[in-house]
Amino acid sequence: MWSERAKAVADDHPCLAGHFPGNPIVPGTLILERVIELLAKRYAEHRVNEIVNVKFMQPLMPGQDFDLSAEEKGDLIIFKCVVGNITIVTGKLALTKTGS
Repeated sequence: MWSERAKAVADDHPCLAGHFPGNPIVPGTLILERVIELLAKRYAEHRVNEIVNVKFMQPLMPGQDFDLSAEEKGDLIIFKCVVGNITIVTGKLALTKTGS
């Protein structure tokens, strides 16, 4: 198992204006984008080819960093995103070797 810190989404990110006006939260797609970016750094010869499952449990607020913890199980990455001691996202992503 390994972990890494994901930087916060800035308060002025364009996606926040419509998600949700007056009470912005970071869209799940943007959280997954950050997760995939961190995986790409760690597994440079691989790419995510499938989102097996993802569960969004708590909102991520603009300006909040989160910690990504992940574990390899064959060609799957089992991960969770945590803010403080609160799990906000869990999931499984399938990797494939680049060029395969």
